Amino acid sequence: MAPSSIRSVAGQVVLVTGAASGIGRAIAQVFTDEGAVVAETDRTADGLAGQHRFALDVSDPDAITRVVDEIVGSLGPIDVLVNNAGVYVAAPVERMDTLVFDRLLAVNLRGPFLMSRAVLPGMKSRRRGHVVNVASTAGRRGFAGGGAYCASKFGLVGLSEAMMYEVRTSDVRVSVVYPSTVATDLVRKSGMTFDEKKAIQPEDVAAGIVALVKMDDRALVKGLEIWQTNP
Repeated sequence: MAPSSIRSVAGQVVLVTGAASGIGRAIAQVFTDEGAVVAETDRTADGLAGQHRFALDVSDPDAITRVVDEIVGSLGPIDVLVNNAGVYVAAPVERMDTLVFDRLLAVNLRGPFLMSRAVLPGMKSRRRGHVVNVASTAGRRGFAGGGAYCASKFGLVGLSEAMMYEVRTSDVRVSVVYPSTVATDLVRKSGMTFDEKKAIQPEDVAAGIVALVKMDDRALVKGLEIWQTNP
């Protein structure tokens, strides 16, 4: 009988950004249920529900260095990084405030860059690790009013692909996940209209991410699009 290509994540150290709510909360919970040691981060630790909670602004390189060092020192080397933290604002380009545009890029693109830069050297030296970047289907196709958001997600897709080619020879994996509309408070507050009963749930995205990580190390899923079955 061939060996199973599905491995356990029990005991692995998993760092999830933006874990206070929505997709991030679901990701942290599923990994916890699978026996992983989950380090949760968000801008404030107040909304975090896990045992290992850290306040972190992912656009702040000094804060990232401090928190990553603390996680490694207390929990051990980081096996999996899930770059989930993100913000969303929609407006036509001519009405998009420059500060808002900069903040979108700072969180949605600069954040994953800084987080990945902090953990990849350790992963490469150990010849194991997985970085999962949560993008969006808005990283594949634009939409009216989504210029800034799409720019950040298109950028994240390009960053992910470049990183994948850089680290795969060190047996480190990089995957990018493209959820369509997910039933989260972020989407509800944006004013988007969708059918709550049919919409993708945060747990669906979390299940997809955990499945990617549980694959045998010899296999790499470069990208995963997640759509609702019946729109």
